[in-house]
Amino acid sequence: MPTIKDVAKLAGVSISTVSYALNNQPNVHPETKKRIMDAARELNYYPNGIARNLKTKRTGNIGVFIYGFAGPIFSDVLEGIRQKLQENNFNIVVSSGKSSANLLNERQVDGAIVFDGGLTDDVLINYAKHGLPLYVLDRELKGENIYSSVIDNEGLVYQLITQMINNGYRDFAYLSGPSDAFNNNHRYDGFLQALKDKDITHHQFFKGDFTIHGGYAVGKEISKQTNKPRFVYCGNDESAIGLMQALREEHIKIPQEIAVAGFDNIYLSEYITPKLTTIGIDHTEWGRQVASAVLDIVQLKKIKNIGHPKGEVIIRESC
Repeated sequence: MPTIKDVAKLAGVSISTVSYALNNQPNVHPETKKRIMDAARELNYYPNGIARNLKTKRTGNIGVFIYGFAGPIFSDVLEGIRQKLQENNFNIVVSSGKSSANLLNERQVDGAIVFDGGLTDDVLINYAKHGLPLYVLDRELKGENIYSSVIDNEGLVYQLITQMINNGYRDFAYLSGPSDAFNNNHRYDGFLQALKDKDITHHQFFKGDFTIHGGYAVGKEISKQTNKPRFVYCGNDESAIGLMQALREEHIKIPQEIAVAGFDNIYLSEYITPKLTTIGIDHTEWGRQVASAVLDIVQLKKIKNIGHPKGEVIIRESC
């Protein structure tokens, strides 16, 4: 069985240099590191993970904690994170549910990216207190070693709804996501503020769940109403797509009878009929930026302020 000494001999470097390279330390020249990694692959050498972790007090893992695996948004954010971690020879550990708290409490990851409202503030603060970096993407949380990058849900929705009011719409409805969802609540705040600033005192409210199925059910409900809203703003694109499908089945014309808009600019939003007006976020690039910030702290002890992801209102055919 090959050893670290064999790798050092083949690469023509010291054992300590091999150790630095295999542990992603920054003080190894890129060409030297490549020679060491090539030698390790040639010898089929893999360091003992348990022993390495005890010595370096690192796992080589970055944890990404999400509340579910369904939907295109998480997949895009995860892809961006995965790309950046892979470029830097770190592993991505993705968790959801009860196991997430265990991974954090036991400090099995060198840094954490959290997009899971189910994880309590206490669990996150306790993890970060041990000197480990933690980025939250779904809440405003203050604490040592805690950083945030949050979508400007309120401001972006305010911008879209204000533009629609200026275009002549006055009779609005809001199709929500889950009532405990951070993004949903802030999007609704932006919606309400836009109506208030334009002296619109009434709107309809429909409870949804951020899914196509949930949006479809609300679309069927609206189609039976005598007093239908003229404009339905949906908390995300999936809800909007389901809503539009139901309205089409009931022969309600979009946007001539009911206009619709969403949030996220998912892939399908540009390929349905009519094309969906929405708010666009580059979720993959956001994931890359957050992963880069975490790695800077883990590897270089350097804080990078990436701010919040940029968004834009995208006007298409649905309103």
